[in-house]
Amino acid sequence: MSLTPTEEAILKATNVDASVFGLLDNVCQAFSWLAQGEEWKKTKALDISLSMADFLNRPEITNKSLAAPQLAAYLGTTEERTQFLFDFFGDHVGIPFSDLIDMVNQVMPAAGHPANNSSQFIGVFVMFTVLMVAFLALRLYSRVRINGFVRGHDYVLLFAALVAFGYGAMNATMLNGPTHYQGNWDRSWEDYIDDSYSGKATEVLYPLGVFLIKTSLLLFYWGLTPWWPLRVAVGVTWVVSLGNSLTMIFTWVFRCNPVLSFDGYDYFTASCKTNMWLKSMDVTGALNIVTDVFIWLIPLPMVWKIAQGNRERLLASLTFGIGALACIATGFRFYSLHKILAPSLLPPDQSEWLIWGMAEMYIAIICSCVPAIRALIIKIAPSLIGSTTDVYSTSHDGKTDEKSEDKEKIGTNIHIHSSSDSNRGSSPV
Repeated sequence: MSLTPTEEAILKATNVDASVFGLLDNVCQAFSWLAQGEEWKKTKALDISLSMADFLNRPEITNKSLAAPQLAAYLGTTEERTQFLFDFFGDHVGIPFSDLIDMVNQVMPAAGHPANNSSQFIGVFVMFTVLMVAFLALRLYSRVRINGFVRGHDYVLLFAALVAFGYGAMNATMLNGPTHYQGNWDRSWEDYIDDSYSGKATEVLYPLGVFLIKTSLLLFYWGLTPWWPLRVAVGVTWVVSLGNSLTMIFTWVFRCNPVLSFDGYDYFTASCKTNMWLKSMDVTGALNIVTDVFIWLIPLPMVWKIAQGNRERLLASLTFGIGALACIATGFRFYSLHKILAPSLLPPDQSEWLIWGMAEMYIAIICSCVPAIRALIIKIAPSLIGSTTDVYSTSHDGKTDEKSEDKEKIGTNIHIHSSSDSNRGSSPV
């Protein structure tokens, strides 16, 4: 286990080794599980442990090992649950319940309060949200200004933007509240429940958001031209993206049996297919990167075919090639996810991988708006980019025309229109 400087400082301050510290951290979570009374659910585990120690040291408690009924009444929980925990620690840990309480109270106060980098996530979330809204507004304005209407893939992207915003807002809330602190001793049972449900939501929202963004882009490509090689590439990529997203959702959400093993005795007895889950993350993560790269490359052969001159080809390629930024974000998310899965003393700081997951979706949405914004610039101020050619134009009926020489070469209906032509059709971007 490779320890961070913070974790090394904690072990030095607590004067225990990593295995003992890890055990006591898990014991703190079990204490929160035990204290089910309404007045205890929002109480941090260490405070529960300190209160239990005070209760068990009362004069009327003559035998701490037999004090499950009295402790159950004190914590507002059942005697069955309390006795289960007494027996569980005795059988599986080999340390009496009261001794574990004393160990927690001696060690955990010295561990301090290590926290996730919550403020960094919130700052990045606000910045990307502002950028995304601005680019989406320009995209929709371009649609209305050039086409007079909003296309189907625009609505898909808007829904993807809502999913991305929900993903970011939920994790910003969690990192600023229930998961702000890394140690279980700094969390209540209600924090744990909120974290568990938000984790399941994240496992659905991320693959859903990524799939919707890819679907929007692929629908856009599909409408560019009936050229069959491009449409075959679009169809195959969409099927792979759908299968990858569904695999991601099912292997993440259903890795444990029962799925919502947050309460009751399932908290201790649930079985999780951890190895399958880790392998699926490698496979789906790699496929996610591959499909990202492929999606941003799909239109380039067509763009290079119909663009006039090297300058126009370069500008057109950059318009789509900016999507490489989203591919880079996907790679960083994949890398940071593996970092938090590495063995560690504390529950890992999740802010980094959540930032990259959010950034991946936001950047992809922003990049997908660039072609529409370019078409808008060509329409209203072509001199800004030194071009009067819109390589993304189609006719009003949604079908593209074609130069005869292009038809002979690639058999498509692609045509290049001048943005100054009053009769030119609406832009698909």
